[in-house]
Amino acid sequence: MAFDPALFTHESDRKALAALKKVPGFSRLTKAYIEKFGEKQQKIMNMSSRIKLGENQMPQYYHMLPPICAKLGIEVPELYIELDVNPNAYTYGDTNPFIVFTSGLVETIPEELIPTVLAHECGHIACQHVLYQTMGQMIISGASALLNSVLGIGDLISVPLQLAFYRWMRCSEFSADRAAVLCDGTPRKMQEVCMRLAGWDKDIEDANLMAFMEQAADYQDMIDDSKWNKALEFMVLSGSSHPLMAVRATQCGTWAQSSEFRTLINGF
Repeated sequence: MAFDPALFTHESDRKALAALKKVPGFSRLTKAYIEKFGEKQQKIMNMSSRIKLGENQMPQYYHMLPPICAKLGIEVPELYIELDVNPNAYTYGDTNPFIVFTSGLVETIPEELIPTVLAHECGHIACQHVLYQTMGQMIISGASALLNSVLGIGDLISVPLQLAFYRWMRCSEFSADRAAVLCDGTPRKMQEVCMRLAGWDKDIEDANLMAFMEQAADYQDMIDDSKWNKALEFMVLSGSSHPLMAVRATQCGTWAQSSEFRTLINGF
């Protein structure tokens, strides 16, 4: 038995994806991308410049994946670690998605939270985000010249399309966070991941998660206080592919208190 992604996909994820698909040029871009950009380029980078994890390579991390994948009903993806001081993890690909996490992530969060991060990334796979995420990262990274030279469609990379991709990618993170909360059975670990990525390094011993959640609630009150504050938040987020950490932490707590969450957990 596995969790049905249709039952934990965030409503904003659905709406933002529907809006993205309506942007002129999206369908043509998707068709051209699938035809011309296979996974071979990504495989070259993975096999040459990252470490592939498995039974004989850092198995303590690789063995975290199968139980998560069973809960989410997906095949176990390839897992890589790359040298990067920035704490991060991401999922790319299409037919054979893969997960990469950075050395900086291992340095920033304790080992017991790595499965939560992996569950988040597996959530993207379960929700079938990966193709559009891979496309979105290419588009927002300023690859219009490459797309034009290879595909002849650089003219399709319009500002509305870029903004729509940013919007959907932010919303998709909420669905992936829900997947992690479901796999953990509690929002606390995902909330702690958010706090650690906001500034709680492993060397800081007196950090307080409850205080961070109070800060997140104060932030939401501030944003809800006026339309101008909402406009300012939109300006901050318009060029970001991820939601704000405090908002993600709050969303995890709200989701864990919902009847939908309780039904899924009780039925698993």
